Amino acid sequence: MVDPRQYLFPLILFLFQIVFTFLLGFHSEYKYFPASNVTDYESPSRGLVEFYYAMFTDIHVMMFIGFGFLMTFLRRYSFSSVGFNFILCAFTLEWAIILRGYLFDWDSTTQKFIVDVQSLATADFVSASILISMGALLGKVNSVQLIVMSFIEVPIQVVNEWIGLHLFCGFDPGESMYVHVFGAYFGLAATFVLFRSDFLDSPLEKSRYTSDLFAMIGSIFLFCFWPSFNAGVTTGSDRIHAVTNTYISICASVIGAFLMSSLLKKNKFDMVHVQNSTLAGGVAVGTVAGSNIGLHGAMVIGTLAGMISVLGYNFVSPRLPNIRIHDTCGVNNLHGMPGLMAGITGIIVASIGDRSGFSKHLTDTCRGGGKSRDSSTQSGFQAAALGLTLGMAIVGGLIAGMILRLPIFAQKGKDFDDEENWHLPENESKEDITRGITMARTAL
Repeated sequence: MVDPRQYLFPLILFLFQIVFTFLLGFHSEYKYFPASNVTDYESPSRGLVEFYYAMFTDIHVMMFIGFGFLMTFLRRYSFSSVGFNFILCAFTLEWAIILRGYLFDWDSTTQKFIVDVQSLATADFVSASILISMGALLGKVNSVQLIVMSFIEVPIQVVNEWIGLHLFCGFDPGESMYVHVFGAYFGLAATFVLFRSDFLDSPLEKSRYTSDLFAMIGSIFLFCFWPSFNAGVTTGSDRIHAVTNTYISICASVIGAFLMSSLLKKNKFDMVHVQNSTLAGGVAVGTVAGSNIGLHGAMVIGTLAGMISVLGYNFVSPRLPNIRIHDTCGVNNLHGMPGLMAGITGIIVASIGDRSGFSKHLTDTCRGGGKSRDSSTQSGFQAAALGLTLGMAIVGGLIAGMILRLPIFAQKGKDFDDEENWHLPENESKEDITRGITMARTAL
């Protein structure tokens, strides 16, 4: 008997595509600002393609290549890692452009929202949050569940960021709070609901030499382009601060990660640490990337972030299953804890005043004094933005997890195995797969 659920994925995508097409057709419009009209490059128009496009392409590469290949470390899940990353990111970008358009850029006069290069870049930021959540669930959910998760998560993330930016005015140019913290703890909350004890015994939740090497491709891409992520929508002095601070911080996190990995692994290195913890400096500096923290400040942040991330992989991750959390990619260590570190750093730096640069980004919509906020008030609202993000991520993740557990969406078959979702090459026969599983179990 044919299982009707096998048609659920194309049906859902087809229906969403129809809806998205109509929404973009009726309510979006192009926006272009000629470079010849620019008189102030300190604050160029958001529609200026020549100013924003280069960094946008860097961010785009991070989403599709960086995140995709970073998750190929599982020995039998590489097709799913890259393929699901591809479709999930494309779906999220469409959904995020629409929702951010309605919430951030709606023009009540024209009854439309603009779509320009900055819209595309900020949609990529949203997709980063969803891909981080995917990392916590990797191998344990199917393609339908990922699309449903994205459909639920995107509006929660967009609303959280709108409150954080427009009401709390929490300064976060690198999106460490609104993207990394949100994505990590949304995914961890969802995996808490979806937890099964047999996740812990799967012989396929292991890497192999070639899969770890492919994952390093993603790490290197992310490492190289992270300054663009943190500086993508900044202007003026904020942009040079963001590029330089991120460059220095992420280099420092490589040093910190290798240093701590060598200490913990008795003068050897763990490839998991090298793939992930080396990037923690890019996350940890994000909230203060546009601030004048000094290069020594970026060095300290990055070094500590790399070390803390390695400690998380070594001591925190093995204990998470005790509280019913199974974190496949270790997003708590790369995105969660460094993101919290960034948020706390933002609270501290905001108290410095002029060096933080937050006052340049205040508007009359900001609560607590609007443009006239003092440093202590800004620190309070930075803390509020971090707290709100944590709260909305955890509650949203729990709700999403309960929906993903519904029988119509639930994962069937083996976890961490491409055979459940893909037509594999002929040389990857079932006998080969069985033999590989047997060898893995023997090794364990």
